[in-house]
Amino acid sequence: MPASAIPHVSRYFLLLAVAWLLVMTWRIYPQFKDAVRVEGQLSTVDDYVDDTCHQRVGPAAETCIAESRETARHMLRREQGKSILLIEAPILAYLIFYVPFAFWRDRHHAPQSGG
Repeated sequence: MPASAIPHVSRYFLLLAVAWLLVMTWRIYPQFKDAVRVEGQLSTVDDYVDDTCHQRVGPAAETCIAESRETARHMLRREQGKSILLIEAPILAYLIFYVPFAFWRDRHHAPQSGG
């Protein structure tokens, strides 16, 4: 690939990355606030707590609900972290791979001034 084509590839990749960011944000945002993944299925935090503690009564139910909410909070944070990484993946790839390559290329292909 000629060196002059690299900036065009970079622009196209950035356009693709921005489109990805917008589409994935639109796709994931509605479930971002309260969706947790339980056995591969997405569920709301309230549904998770209900499914976990639906047969308990009395003090056992209160303890179960408190523990389930805490577990759901941890699961929710983990799911949100994965979602953020999925949304930002192309931008991160650009920063990790292309930017250092561009700096290296510019440094090694800089015009030499003869003196």
